[in-house]
Amino acid sequence: MNATRTLPALALVAGLLGSGPVLPDERDALSFPRKRVVVLPVRDYRIDPEALFPATPRARAEDRPSEGASITGDLDDAILLALRAEPELDAVRADEALASGREGRGNVALGFLRLGVELYRNLRVDDAAQTLEKGVEAGRTEYLDLVNPQRMFDLYLYLGLSYVEQGRAALAHVAFKNMFLVAPREAFGRAEFRRGYFPAAAEDAIRTAAVDFVQTSPQEVPLGSPERTADLLKATGAKAIVDVFVASRPGDNGVLSVRVFEPVSGERGARPALSRKHPVPGASRAGDLVSRDLSAWIACTDLPSRAPPRERLPRFYMDTTGTYTLFLRHPTRNVFHNAGFGAGLSYQILKELDFFVRLNLLTSFPDKYNDLISGFTSIRFHTGVGYTLGGTWGRFFVHTGLDLQYLTNFASSTDPSCKIGAWTSNPEFCNPDHVERLPYRFLGGAGVAIGVDVILVGPIYVTFKVGAATYFFPAGPASPLNFPLVGEAGLGYAFF
Repeated sequence: MNATRTLPALALVAGLLGSGPVLPDERDALSFPRKRVVVLPVRDYRIDPEALFPATPRARAEDRPSEGASITGDLDDAILLALRAEPELDAVRADEALASGREGRGNVALGFLRLGVELYRNLRVDDAAQTLEKGVEAGRTEYLDLVNPQRMFDLYLYLGLSYVEQGRAALAHVAFKNMFLVAPREAFGRAEFRRGYFPAAAEDAIRTAAVDFVQTSPQEVPLGSPERTADLLKATGAKAIVDVFVASRPGDNGVLSVRVFEPVSGERGARPALSRKHPVPGASRAGDLVSRDLSAWIACTDLPSRAPPRERLPRFYMDTTGTYTLFLRHPTRNVFHNAGFGAGLSYQILKELDFFVRLNLLTSFPDKYNDLISGFTSIRFHTGVGYTLGGTWGRFFVHTGLDLQYLTNFASSTDPSCKIGAWTSNPEFCNPDHVERLPYRFLGGAGVAIGVDVILVGPIYVTFKVGAATYFFPAGPASPLNFPLVGEAGLGYAFF
């Protein structure tokens, strides 16, 4: 019996011991928020223009120029390893991030490429140039230079060849430079890049573009423009882009650049959050340099755990209050008082703007001289928009809008004979001309209120407000009963 009971416990311990640490690729199952980082492919721009067109075909695709082997493969792995060491980062290659967001990305550009190459080989260079221009535009839109840089290389190659045949040397030069930009070492692994394969004019144009490319500084921002970089961030849901490349520099082995770009708040663009340059070291040290630079960026960037907590403010307010009202203009010799209760609803449209509806039920009390010979009940309705200033403590508000009031039966008189209940309606004792009655039951105008809601505990808050109104319908501001002042105090409940 005891052995049987211990089996589940032993199985649980064995499972925990055998589970091992959480690997970077398994972190997608973790529930805490992470900052997505897109890693662009590492590119080695150190090319030798004189080695572009050898006299004999290259025997192997792996052959590269004489200045040394590329270190891009090692750097790709080093970047991902350095980023994935931070649990709050979700590092992903650019092609993987783009492929997961949309199936068939790049198919439109590839269709233009196939058609353009066919037109070029059929000597229809004008049609080929127009088709390949559309292909380049589609490729840039679909990020073909990241998803399939070899085919983007082909688009620029055949576009440049078409321009050469058209005699448009300047445009051909730009196309060939962009060819090296998207896939700088692709040409050195292709059999067609040999002496005599391309027309002499095209071969000279490609070599001239390569010389210019080597002597030109790399672009200040990846992907050609801040806008395109920002669009990549949006398309992949990323908050940062890592761009590492190796560029040529006269007199030495080149320069290793490590850059990180982050979105600019409120703008369509990206700014460099990190930019470091190093002389190209040996392959074994290049990864260490990149890891060190990325660690410096990670130490300063806004990770989810470092972000300030978002202020959680109520969206809907509901309250009930005790209400007091008096009219500044009244037919009695002294003010009379009104008291009752109120209920209100308020919806926070924006942080500084709300919509409100308020209802008050009030009854009147005699004035000092009993000039108010008939007590009455009034119903007040106030609705409109308000301007608020709030925080976790509560909010201060100013409400303005439409103010309506319904009166049941108002009558007043300063004649003592009209103040005796039985005589009020008897014309023998009370002259009807001495009794003032309102010929209407509704008053309409505009009202304003200022107040404060202070959170007591949880969603419960206490509210205080004062307000005033002026009625200009149906009798205008000269109405004998006008300009009410209102005060309210009560409790409310805030819905978050």
